[in-house]
Amino acid sequence: MFVYLSKVLPTLVYPTGFMFLCLIAALAFINSRPKLSRIIIILSLIIIWITGTPLLSNLMIRNLESTYPPYNGSETAKVIVVMGGGTDSWEYPRQMVELSGAGDRILYASKLLKEGKGDLLLFGGSYYTVLDGAEQSVAAEMAAIAEEIGVSEDKILLQEGSLNSYEEAVADSQILKKMGEEQIILVTSATHMRRAVACFEKQGIKVIPAPVDYAITDKEWAALTEFNLKRFHTWIIPQSGNIRAFETALKEYLGIFMYRLRGWI
Repeated sequence: MFVYLSKVLPTLVYPTGFMFLCLIAALAFINSRPKLSRIIIILSLIIIWITGTPLLSNLMIRNLESTYPPYNGSETAKVIVVMGGGTDSWEYPRQMVELSGAGDRILYASKLLKEGKGDLLLFGGSYYTVLDGAEQSVAAEMAAIAEEIGVSEDKILLQEGSLNSYEEAVADSQILKKMGEEQIILVTSATHMRRAVACFEKQGIKVIPAPVDYAITDKEWAALTEFNLKRFHTWIIPQSGNIRAFETALKEYLGIFMYRLRGWI
């Protein structure tokens, strides 16, 4: 139940879901309490502007992504653990398992393996079938992509029984400890790395972070923080991309809060 609620309830506090509820409330009170209705509409516009312009969303993303520096290759581990995600299921009309936004995790982990930074890839994660209706686990889909780009099947381990980051860390750690491995290279999206590292450290695993899938580069951050008249409109006109970035960051902050509340990290 927690897994289901953790996927559904946040949509009500994300800007799009919250504004939708606000507009329903505004319509409900438009005749009986018109002043309250106007206040709710103004609140919705403020939320659109704050989350739809780049300052807040990029600050939140940057804060998450700067938690750990990029992997410098100086430390190695037998197992490279790749957090679940980054694939779209093989369903018609797709002709294969496809990469989604977080697919860089698979590509980067495969690259590190080929460079000799580790001996094995451990892919974890299973679809939550109530919401996704998928027949193949995330782990198996990630493995399929890795094999497509040249990773040998005997270099891949699968863990297909976890539904969230905490369960994935617990299940992966059990596999690692049976192997006698207590240090890993951990590959996941830079925004997700803070929570992922904390989950594994809670299980007694030493983590070498290897973040990937960065949303903001140093060049983009510098451009964002410098005044440019040609880009001024991006500071005052809300854009959907900024709202998506805000929701990505908010999901992580909520996840960190809830995981701490439950004693998972």
